[in-house]
Amino acid sequence: MTLALCAAAALFEGFDNQSMGVAAPRVIAEFALSTTQATFIFTAATIGLFLGAGIGGRCADLIGRKRTLITTLLLFGVCSLLTALAVGPKSLLTMRFLTGLGLGGAMPNFISLSSESTPAARRISVVTLIMAAMPLGGAMAAAVSLGALVGWNWRLIFYIGGLVPIVTAMLMLRLLADPRKADVATPTGPIQIEGLASTLFGRDRAATTALLWAGFFFTQLVLYLMLNWLPSLVIGLGFTRSQASWTSVCFNLGGAAGAGFLGKLHAGNHRRQWVLTTYAGMAVALTAVASINKVFAVALLACAFAGVFIVGAQLILFALAPLYYGKPIRGTGVGAAVAVGRLGTVVGPIFAGVLLAGGSSSAAVLLGIIPFVLLGGSAAFALTWRNQTDE
Repeated sequence: MTLALCAAAALFEGFDNQSMGVAAPRVIAEFALSTTQATFIFTAATIGLFLGAGIGGRCADLIGRKRTLITTLLLFGVCSLLTALAVGPKSLLTMRFLTGLGLGGAMPNFISLSSESTPAARRISVVTLIMAAMPLGGAMAAAVSLGALVGWNWRLIFYIGGLVPIVTAMLMLRLLADPRKADVATPTGPIQIEGLASTLFGRDRAATTALLWAGFFFTQLVLYLMLNWLPSLVIGLGFTRSQASWTSVCFNLGGAAGAGFLGKLHAGNHRRQWVLTTYAGMAVALTAVASINKVFAVALLACAFAGVFIVGAQLILFALAPLYYGKPIRGTGVGAAVAVGRLGTVVGPIFAGVLLAGGSSSAAVLLGIIPFVLLGGSAAFALTWRNQTDE
């Protein structure tokens, strides 16, 4: 039940993460947003995600996973509903920031809960599979956005993205086991939670934390550049807007479908080889997308292939992060890694925007992010030599 509820939380984390991106063209048109206003509104959610991940991870260790997860689900659910009721730029800005705060806070908690609810030998494969619900949620958001072709209003995306997380939170109140007592107490009294600096960098954890942060930053940089810019890049390669939406759906579905397969491979005895294979696959996939011709079926296949490796690499990092921190400090460690990764989600789209504004082609942008793939892969490869916790 815990894994099912965490998967539901991950599903609508992915849905709400992409809801504004797929609704953006109609939101901008309805409210006549300037480029500056749209930029502030879209950036507000990212800032909220960054802050929420750090705060939510720390709260997980201090007051418990269950309480923090339910609170953050309610926050982003309610604020998604209020986004659907927005009447102008100011209300949109406020609601997107608060939605991001809730989304960011939820992630370290359902990652940690999933890991702690799974036998140690199966954690990487199972948690990767749970996290595969995120790109599936992103694909759902992209699919709902296609409803515009039959007259659906953009606000429907936010009604769905608000109501289901609230229902999930209500179910968690009754059905989710509360691990807080096991987290913060022993037969001799409460466990003393380490300070933030000691949690992240004490007891030989400095190198592990640095490698995790580098892996998260560069991998999410590439992932969110693709999530935000893939439709525009595909249009730049000569396809229609509708075809571009379908390539985005295939990218997310490829990531969700490939996650379980990659998770099993990374959980085996040849993890280092599979880390190299995964990041090499990312580089090959980006080259393939940059090289697609105007055959739509080829474009769909290339984008699905890219999703398998780019989304898969990030989901595996999500599954690995809890394994490097003991149970009393796991939320803080995972939350910090997720927060640093969120900085990559800011840099990636900006990098693409700067290149396109400077006259670069879609193919040049796709090839230009391969060095970031190599940096993220190097960090993930080095991480395989770091000790994991037995808790």
